Amino acid sequence: LQDGPSSQSSEPEVASISLREDLLFNSNRDVNRKSPDGDSYQEWIADALGFSNESKIPQGQKQNAERGKNHGSIEIAGPLLSTSTSKEVIQLLASSKLEQEAPRTRPATILTAKDILQAPGLRNDFYLNLVSWSKMTNKVLVGLGSHSYLWGVDNKVEEVNCISKETITAVSCSDSELAIIATYGGHIYLVDIEHNTLRSTYYNNGKCMFCFAWVPNSQMFLAGDEDGEVYSFEIDKNMFYALSLKNKVKCNSQQICGMAINCQGTEVAIGGNDNRCSLWQLLPTAEVHLRFILPHNAAIKAIAFCPWTSSLLATGGGSKDRKIRFWHTNSGTLLKEFSTSGQITSLVWSSFRKEITATFGFGSEKKSYLMQVYSYPSMATLVEVPATLNLRILSSTLSPDGTCLCVATNDSTIRIYKLWEKTHKLVKSPDSSGYGSYGSSLIDLQEGVVKRGETIR
Repeated sequence: LQDGPSSQSSEPEVASISLREDLLFNSNRDVNRKSPDGDSYQEWIADALGFSNESKIPQGQKQNAERGKNHGSIEIAGPLLSTSTSKEVIQLLASSKLEQEAPRTRPATILTAKDILQAPGLRNDFYLNLVSWSKMTNKVLVGLGSHSYLWGVDNKVEEVNCISKETITAVSCSDSELAIIATYGGHIYLVDIEHNTLRSTYYNNGKCMFCFAWVPNSQMFLAGDEDGEVYSFEIDKNMFYALSLKNKVKCNSQQICGMAINCQGTEVAIGGNDNRCSLWQLLPTAEVHLRFILPHNAAIKAIAFCPWTSSLLATGGGSKDRKIRFWHTNSGTLLKEFSTSGQITSLVWSSFRKEITATFGFGSEKKSYLMQVYSYPSMATLVEVPATLNLRILSSTLSPDGTCLCVATNDSTIRIYKLWEKTHKLVKSPDSSGYGSYGSSLIDLQEGVVKRGETIR
């Protein structure tokens, strides 16, 4: 399966650069020249960054090494260390005459990472979920090989106190101080990341977990394993944080790839490697009842409930599907399909704007992206990150304030992108949904969404 593990990328990494679109495209531009398009786009970006397409080695590497003697540059080594911004590259981009045609009517903004962290040992595997951002500590939990680390925005790195020597398959932070680490050997470790303490261990008879989802406002979480089974666990703080298995359900015939629980904790969507996504009712007792089957054409890892519109679910298909689908969860109705150029590895809704972000793995040979931000429901592209040098995103996690996206990539780096500004969050109501959000006047009426100018008496 193309959605499975692939060989590790060996391309070298360049320094992190944060540039605005106007700096990249408007500096000394010649409007009479034509901009690159199609297959030449990635080559154009590579040239601007000082790469040779044949060797894929930075052209200025030797010169930068010599400059480092005078500027006190250091050799980066170790996990989760941020690469420094290259002033020379920024000046090059600002001063070069980039080929550019007259501005397009509604151009998408080209986005670059605000932070790039080295992550040696980060496995290049579509099925793993190795990054999670803690809401309580504002630190990113990362699984690297058999070790896990906490990275803070102050660039401090701390290894998590976990006794495991097994390769990590998934990490997940709760809304509190607790987090979960799962391994290939079938162990689940519950750790207190605020105090860096191992609280308890659960052994699942050799079956390893690949993804987790926390139930809001509770001490429960769901875990998906390699055989298509979903487990419901409860944390008993009165019993030394013991993990108690409450329920187990066979949801898929193959491995569980992704899960998401709605804000109310009443519904869970589960995606598997058997091209099947299912929607379940989640009871306070941790029991689940099947409601709808949501068909796809590839594995489903990307699943996201909309935070500001009731009954709206987004799912993304793998490499043989490449479609974002929007569903009405109250009826199981497929509202909209949107084709993309790549394997969809995660979907993230904005809490501040009617927008959704998709991250991509394997892409098109002609033109591919690491991620794109779309308006909803028009699905117009607002922001994009071009994929260069066969780079792809494996998984992602949203920052606690909802403005930044942290992604794990196949070149053993962790990258952070600033997607949105923090404003007032959209309130979940018929007014915030907006007429047309469901693509059906009947569903709009059912959800209480009224077209502006109309009055229902």
